[in-house]
Amino acid sequence: LYVKDENFTIFSEQELLKLNFKNFEIIFSNPKSPASVITKRLQNSTDQKLQDSVLGINFNYATESFFQINLPVYEQALRDMQKFIDTTKPTVDLYSGVGSIGLTIGAGDLTLVEINEFAVDEMQKNIKKLDREETVKAILAPSEKALEFIKKGSNLIVDPPRAGMNREVCEKILEIEPEKVIYLSCNPATQARDVAILSKKYEITYVRGYNFFPRTPHIENLIVLKLKK
Repeated sequence: LYVKDENFTIFSEQELLKLNFKNFEIIFSNPKSPASVITKRLQNSTDQKLQDSVLGINFNYATESFFQINLPVYEQALRDMQKFIDTTKPTVDLYSGVGSIGLTIGAGDLTLVEINEFAVDEMQKNIKKLDREETVKAILAPSEKALEFIKKGSNLIVDPPRAGMNREVCEKILEIEPEKVIYLSCNPATQARDVAILSKKYEITYVRGYNFFPRTPHIENLIVLKLKK
């Protein structure tokens, strides 16, 4: 649970037992940050190693890393994304987290790029567990520092934070010209900004919104872009 009040009231041991919370944390996130961040742990009742199944694949992840919470809707989004992956071409997954997108829908030649060291640690475990060490590369780096892995004619998957893609990433995509850009976003406003830049060379072939966060104003949005001929 991320909270914006550092003086948030924590649960007593008796309350945790009554609620049957086995893996639970309360984390203070600096309200000045545009995204949820671990500023201070207020309460920790977890081994910090979690696991969830996505499209039949079990993924490890840590509390310090990102993972989607609405798994049934997430799986629908992944099925939609999978339709646009050319399995004969290499796939690069930027902002990949623990690899839950790339490892479920990516082809054999797959590169996963992630800035969070905790996520990459779990990603490497997931790759090993799936016996894909020979065909999957795990890169610990900001996406804008790993652009050499994007190849002309390849599949590119991006799922950036709310701030969207770095301008440098957008410009490099236009320069290298991957065949498809499969863009999942939790912020349609910054996604629209990035797509406007990419529209110099790309056309939209698919759009769909997903209700990842019921009863909130937030949605997840998928846009698939194809290189113009």
